[in-house]
Amino acid sequence: MRLGDYFKLLGRHWLAVLLCLVLGVGAALVYLKEAPREYQATASVLVSPTGDNSTTTSTVDKTGTINLDTEAQLVVATGTVSEAAKTLKVSAADASSLGDNVSVSVPPNTEILDITYTGTSADGAVKGALAFAQAYLDQRKAAATAVLAGQVKALQQRIDAVNVSLAAVLKAAVGLIDGSSQKARNDSEFAQLNNQLATLTDQQNQVKAETITPGAIVTQPRLPDAPSSPNKMIALAAGVLLGLVLGVAVAALRNRRDDLIRTPEDLFDRTRVPVAAVLSARLHDGEVSVLEPLSADGRGYARLRNLVTSSLEQSSRRVVLVAGVRRGAGPVAANLAASLARAGEEVVLVCADVFGTTATALLADAPGAGLAEVLSGEKSVDAVVPRLASIPNLRVLGPGSDVDRADALLQTGSPRKLVDRLLESATCVIIEAPPTTHSPDAQTLASGAELAVLVVETGATNARDVVDACAQMESMGTPVLGAVMARYGRDSQRERSKGEAAVSADGAPAEGPATAAATTAETSATSRPGAPKTGTTSGNGATTGNGAGAPEGQLVPPGSRGNAPR
Repeated sequence: MRLGDYFKLLGRHWLAVLLCLVLGVGAALVYLKEAPREYQATASVLVSPTGDNSTTTSTVDKTGTINLDTEAQLVVATGTVSEAAKTLKVSAADASSLGDNVSVSVPPNTEILDITYTGTSADGAVKGALAFAQAYLDQRKAAATAVLAGQVKALQQRIDAVNVSLAAVLKAAVGLIDGSSQKARNDSEFAQLNNQLATLTDQQNQVKAETITPGAIVTQPRLPDAPSSPNKMIALAAGVLLGLVLGVAVAALRNRRDDLIRTPEDLFDRTRVPVAAVLSARLHDGEVSVLEPLSADGRGYARLRNLVTSSLEQSSRRVVLVAGVRRGAGPVAANLAASLARAGEEVVLVCADVFGTTATALLADAPGAGLAEVLSGEKSVDAVVPRLASIPNLRVLGPGSDVDRADALLQTGSPRKLVDRLLESATCVIIEAPPTTHSPDAQTLASGAELAVLVVETGATNARDVVDACAQMESMGTPVLGAVMARYGRDSQRERSKGEAAVSADGAPAEGPATAAATTAETSATSRPGAPKTGTTSGNGATTGNGAGAPEGQLVPPGSRGNAPR
């Protein structure tokens, strides 16, 4: 699929997409109404070294820089959470999850921790941020105090040891003679111990005098004006996005399950049947008229004629079967025959849709004898094939006086013999066949035709019926040249008898009763522009192949598009 195909898909199923979008927005509004409110407050803490010599904390490196990433982890450490829980008067059972409400960030190039607390109320958020900030500072101060106390204790132990040694030296000095070598050694040892004691005492005094500065709260948490969650913009955007995604998924699912042919692209993409013409005016069951050659649809029939003549150029048997898939093909068969006759061909139109009204609509007088009498041998062909007054090169063979008998005789081998007899005096024979979904006559008559043209009702014919029609033709060795796409009015007699309503290709309201000559605008094509070819070309110009190369998952008519051995 191309990008434009996706837009067409969304446009075709716009109501489903709109409903899903409304559901997504509705779900977002319900969430905004029912979701619990959350408030956030932030306290900024300046982190300072905990001693004058920066040796009382492990988070200070050799350069004196504090590792704030480590300090941020200490904010949610177990000791800090426990102290904050005591301040907030949170039970021990709930204290373990209290840290989940805290987030810590470090502004670039600063020694500040932003401690953010999320609470169920604005006041609770402020108290929580303050509690964790103060608990962190208290824990940091307590850790530094413990380090200093350990240093003082260690120095005191060394001082005590020196005092013991000094007392022993003083005791040993008693009774020593002045000037003796022993007295000199004792005095020297006493001096060393005394100096060591003075040094240790000085160090201990420095440690005791060291000032602990864990940091300070530099920004008090501000009372939040509105809840931080749920966020209206985010919730609505998520609802819109969810609705669109769901709408696209539903549209894609409906499109995958939707088998109706609405556009020429649908026909080719899903069946690989090329579009020979697109009629702009609506057709009506029971109404058949020959269009003016310069009218919009008249020019479309002329292009269809050119396709037929070029395909039959090398064929000695110029017989074309025109069959509708769901509706009668009388208007298309009559106008194709008229266009060929105007081009100088000697054409016979065989109205083999015996329950149709094509012959009655074309001939001024109600036809009497016809197919029933010819196929039964009661009448000769020349006696029952009158010429059309307005187009002398066009002769019409009607169903006859007994349509039931004509319908039964069409299932025999007589129609092929009849076509051979008509080709003796005509250069081209057009056979109007019944709809392929209503009767097996179209398949039977296809055995005597060189190629087939299908008439597809847009908006009411599904791809499977078109594939089945192609299979019927190809099973008899008759390739399908292409399809004529037409719309039918809702007021048609056959539609009223079925109690159904035909759907137009663009979804516009059905027009009132009108003849096929009342045309507006017309579009025709021999195939979808840029469509890939699906086979080779046989000698008569018909396309052959089994639909290879069609995208995976699309319907492809079975059999060959070309002439099979008869």
